[in-house]
Amino acid sequence: MSDEQLTYARTIVNDLLALRLGDALSINTEEADVPFAKLVAKEALSVTDVTVKIVVTNNGKPTQVLEFDPTPPAHLPRSYAMLRLSHVRKAVDEGSCLDVIVDSNDMGAIQKLGHLADPVVLDRRIAVPWCVAEVFDEDDDSSWEAIARMIALNIPNQSLSAVYRSKSLENSDIAELYFSGEGTDFSVCVPKESLFAGGHKVLQSGREFLTGMDFDRLSFLVDKDSANGYFTADATIMGKRQRIRFEFKDGRLVSWTQSAQLERLLSFDEQLKRVGYISMRDNEVIVNLGGAVLDALSDVPISEELLPQWFNMSLYTLRCDLGKNIDICCTNGNGISKVLAKNGVFVE
Repeated sequence: MSDEQLTYARTIVNDLLALRLGDALSINTEEADVPFAKLVAKEALSVTDVTVKIVVTNNGKPTQVLEFDPTPPAHLPRSYAMLRLSHVRKAVDEGSCLDVIVDSNDMGAIQKLGHLADPVVLDRRIAVPWCVAEVFDEDDDSSWEAIARMIALNIPNQSLSAVYRSKSLENSDIAELYFSGEGTDFSVCVPKESLFAGGHKVLQSGREFLTGMDFDRLSFLVDKDSANGYFTADATIMGKRQRIRFEFKDGRLVSWTQSAQLERLLSFDEQLKRVGYISMRDNEVIVNLGGAVLDALSDVPISEELLPQWFNMSLYTLRCDLGKNIDICCTNGNGISKVLAKNGVFVE
């Protein structure tokens, strides 16, 4: 294992999950990432002194459970924590990716390619620290180095800044957001019920943790009928990285750069032609077409029938990366405008 991977494992244990003595950690992973899972388990044992379980899966189904015990005498579990390793695969060539998905019901393949939206589970309450950590191919040096650079910026300080920005945005009564830059002139309406949700979580017990390395990325919901304008973005569609221009009118995608993969994906669901939510942080704006996320809804109802009409319920999603130098402005409920970000960097 490289120095970057060891540092990442320690970061997951100490900064993201913030494990404590007596925590029983469970790790879900694919077979390919078992070596990294073992590295995390070793680091966790030195903190928790409780048996760590690694659940190995294949297409989401458990195939075996590995247990790693601390040196006796061990502590009994006082609480629990969950980690899922998510393997990020490199894009494949066009010929391969078109053969991967047979139809819109092949959910296993769709999930692997990153086009399955978060499930709408209204009664989900996770009362323990949890985290989703991205893992990369062994030879994907650029991705491992990017993780190392993020860690070097001091995660606790970054987390405090993200929480402050989230509260500031939620207190600004934002009604509409405007994005502009090279190849971009785009606007959306923000429902009053939307939060600006990041990866910093607080349990009822007061215990804090981070849900992943993207904890500083703030996500907000969009009225699915409100998008207007256009943007040019990088998108990995059915495994192929592409540069696509998208144009919207009254919430609906009305034109796009010709792409066999995109047209095939859009044929799965008409709601995939509407924005579900947007995520942003310094030097990053991501427009997510299709399914929205419940984490950014301030008041989650008891049934799907009570979800707001503006909430995008698509089963599918497409991530569109607008780039690093986007200007962001907003207008509040009283029609007062202000600049939020200039050349990709937030002013607050």
